[in-house]
Amino acid sequence: MTAYDYIVVGAGSAGAIIAARLAEDPGLSVLLLEAGPRDTSPLFHIPAAMRYAYNAPRYNWNYETEPEPFMNRRRLVQPRGKVLGGSSSINGQLYLRGHPLDYEGWADAGAKGWSYAEVLPYFKRLETRVDNGSEYKGSEGAIRASVAELGPLEHAFIKAGEQAGYRLTDDVNGSQQDGFGHFPKNVAEGRRSSTAKCYLRNAPKNLHIITGAHARRVLIEDRRATGIEYEHRGGAVTATARREVVLSGGAFNSPMLLMQSGIGPAAHLRALGITVLHHLPGVGENLMDHPLTSIQAACTQPVTLYKHLNLLSQAKGTLDWLLTRKGLLANNHFDAVSFIRSKAGVKFPNLQIALFAIAVAEGSADFVQEHAFQLQISNQRPLSRGYVRLSAADPHAKPLIRFNMLEHPQDLEELVAGFHLGRELLQQPALTAFTGRELSPGADVQNDEQIAAWLRETCHSSYHPCGTCKMGIDDLAVVDPECRVRGIDGLRVADASVMPVIPSANLNCPTMMIGEKAADMIAGKAPLPPSNLPYFVDPAWETAQR
Repeated sequence: MTAYDYIVVGAGSAGAIIAARLAEDPGLSVLLLEAGPRDTSPLFHIPAAMRYAYNAPRYNWNYETEPEPFMNRRRLVQPRGKVLGGSSSINGQLYLRGHPLDYEGWADAGAKGWSYAEVLPYFKRLETRVDNGSEYKGSEGAIRASVAELGPLEHAFIKAGEQAGYRLTDDVNGSQQDGFGHFPKNVAEGRRSSTAKCYLRNAPKNLHIITGAHARRVLIEDRRATGIEYEHRGGAVTATARREVVLSGGAFNSPMLLMQSGIGPAAHLRALGITVLHHLPGVGENLMDHPLTSIQAACTQPVTLYKHLNLLSQAKGTLDWLLTRKGLLANNHFDAVSFIRSKAGVKFPNLQIALFAIAVAEGSADFVQEHAFQLQISNQRPLSRGYVRLSAADPHAKPLIRFNMLEHPQDLEELVAGFHLGRELLQQPALTAFTGRELSPGADVQNDEQIAAWLRETCHSSYHPCGTCKMGIDDLAVVDPECRVRGIDGLRVADASVMPVIPSANLNCPTMMIGEKAADMIAGKAPLPPSNLPYFVDPAWETAQR
């Protein structure tokens, strides 16, 4: 049995940061456990290789939902990173903070210390923006982020937004999220900026990283976490924590590990034969995600990525990347994005519409075999809530996951509105120069009822699960605003599972921010001084949609 000051379970978007920050004190010993392997494959570092990384079973937990009752009982795949860096090593590298009012909402709901003024300094601390500077951006952080040069379609998309009467924004992560602009990404110098690469590559000697370590349970004595039991190389291992155990397994694995340890809804645990050590009814509840759909259109000009779907172009792209870290493979190819409101009376953007300069066939990972592009539309603040539960006491058993996606009528209403607004963009002069026939859903899907039916049949997950160990002060809160598990000493959860409400953003950047902020809390450091920077809210939001 080996003892450490801190044990962090999960070397993902938050956990890698927490472990690295704690280990900055040379007087502390830190154990970081990761179930997956090290990120040695080039797939983890080539931005355009993301679809291969998250489709590789070795590096993925390969979860899927139960049949979703409001989506024609379809099962939704849920790729989750099982590798050093977690999902930051396999995701789309889309680097969004969310709207300032997201975090004001967190604080107002009881997450004291998590207002926009209090989280902005941590967003800045984690990053170096290599494109251009501003007081809203970081310049000394580990994660290197940028925007790409726009191609013809991306320029047309942003111009179409302006023609439709929307604002333009210089930086969706700055003072004004509202409008059309560049899509930030945690890519720089042609490489993915994962937490493994940026925080763990030169780990100090007092940070002990063990890969291939599958956590079985948190050890609890007298309502205090004392260590972790895990599997490694076919055997059971116990490690003890002199100070704290921190769970950073993500929105599925963190609540699962709590429940496997006897912490969670008592009736559910007893039904599986698990001894209840602490009844905590909110564990696994409050599961959220952004529903995602797309409109696909043929492109009348040969400017899409389809022209690169040939061996010669891909071979050249590979050679360019190997020699110069530039070219086709040096970008994730999500370069333009917008945040808009679905209707008047919505205070801040509840829809994200992004352009992807190629089309992916419905129900498939294959690309449409012609020049085509798609507008990806997602509802940013869904009201539907789901759960994650254990299917068995066996720590290797897959979880039971249900989002209940589109259960709340407002979620479907907003997505239908987004669909109409997306079609309106395609009719603007800037995009009509490129837009041919609509490939999906096609001309037969027109009215709200038809669109809603199509969404239930085809809408899918954004792969943004969160909220299952939510932070707060109500009866279903699992952790307090310091990320401490309620009722158990020496145990914290710090990852996307603690988000009380899903932010208006892809979740990797907010999860990394949680890692930075939680690290200071765990170390007992004073929080960074709050920011006094202002942010934009449309003064006409009550009466105008744009």
